[in-house]
Amino acid sequence: MSLFKHIVRAPRGRKEAPMSQKRTIVQSVTLAAVGGLLLATAGGAFAQGPPVVKVTERLVNETSTGIGVHPCTGQPVELTLVESGVIHFSAFADGTVHFTGTLRGTFSADALPANGTPDATARFVTWFGGNGMLLEEGGAVGKGEGSFTFNGKGTNADGSTFSFHQNGHTVFDADGIPKLDFFKVRARCP
Repeated sequence: MSLFKHIVRAPRGRKEAPMSQKRTIVQSVTLAAVGGLLLATAGGAFAQGPPVVKVTERLVNETSTGIGVHPCTGQPVELTLVESGVIHFSAFADGTVHFTGTLRGTFSADALPANGTPDATARFVTWFGGNGMLLEEGGAVGKGEGSFTFNGKGTNADGSTFSFHQNGHTVFDADGIPKLDFFKVRARCP
């Protein structure tokens, strides 16, 4: 499983989180990660030092559509997101990376099969970050960690309101094996 998927998805086959930001995050860091890892293999003998790749991407009203689940019912939905925020990524000569991002936005959820009329709308804020010998396609090759939080409040089509909070954290040992991995979800539903 991709580290970036882990930011917004439950580990080990648990129910998927209400929305996925994988596409946005992967687009933001793919080029930087590949360049950084290529440079890292050539310069592994150097100390960490300054970043060899440093990217900051600012998103403004970025729109995307995907499949998720309603945070209260678990019902599959088509999600349309509009988000803004900033993502920072750095790769170092020793192969380590650091990334962090904060996104805020809105989403509408249309229960599947979608009929074009939102069954719920919400506002959200998410923060994610990680450090260490992490792989862009998921996991780690050495010591590292990744974390996220995801919070939101919404309104269903019937006027009832809901809120949700998710957080997760994974710590990898020197061999890249997860030693601590948790994912917690809390929702306040009508």
